[in-house]
Amino acid sequence: MAELMPEFEQQFATVTADITNKVCQISSREGAEQRSLVQDVDKLVEEAKELLERMELEVRDSEAGQRERLRGRIRSYQVELKRLEGEFTRVKSQGSEASMRAELLEGAGLSTGEEQRQSLLDNTEKLERTSARLAQGHRVALETEHIGAQILNDLHSQRQTISQARTRLRETDSDLDQSSRVLNTMLRRTLQNRFVLWATVVAVVVVIIIAVYVTLTRG
Repeated sequence: MAELMPEFEQQFATVTADITNKVCQISSREGAEQRSLVQDVDKLVEEAKELLERMELEVRDSEAGQRERLRGRIRSYQVELKRLEGEFTRVKSQGSEASMRAELLEGAGLSTGEEQRQSLLDNTEKLERTSARLAQGHRVALETEHIGAQILNDLHSQRQTISQARTRLRETDSDLDQSSRVLNTMLRRTLQNRFVLWATVVAVVVVIIIAVYVTLTRG
């Protein structure tokens, strides 16, 4: 059985939740803070990919009956990570466009009123995007929690199955021992009965021979 899979899955859930949280923050940050968040997400994505590779190696050593089910879970994790990468790429692109627009506005030398109006529009747009990201992040967190609960249920079910199998194995072993003792007892009794039978036959033959001899002698 893949003993390290639960640990890897827990780490993957933590990393993907961290990715979701930071991706949601990127659009509401600017400058160095935004770049730092992007670098953090890049590192987390690499860490998540490494965890998936470890899962795949672990599944190769698992039992044949569990291998396909574990691979199905890994495929779902890969789909989730790809979705997060796509969202991350989109948010990065929007951040780059916002930075370029800010530079153009600054270079154009807009009046104070126009700058304030543009700043208000930008802030409103950012708030809307942030709200959407937070809602999406909350949804992903709920989905991740649901997946984690399913994993825990699967582990609990597997533990119960293994425990029941061990109990049946001990019962079967006990039954086999008892059956072996009964067979040995029957074999001993069979040998004893056969010995008694042959001894009786020999005794009867001897008696008959003696009787015939005595009869012939007297005659």
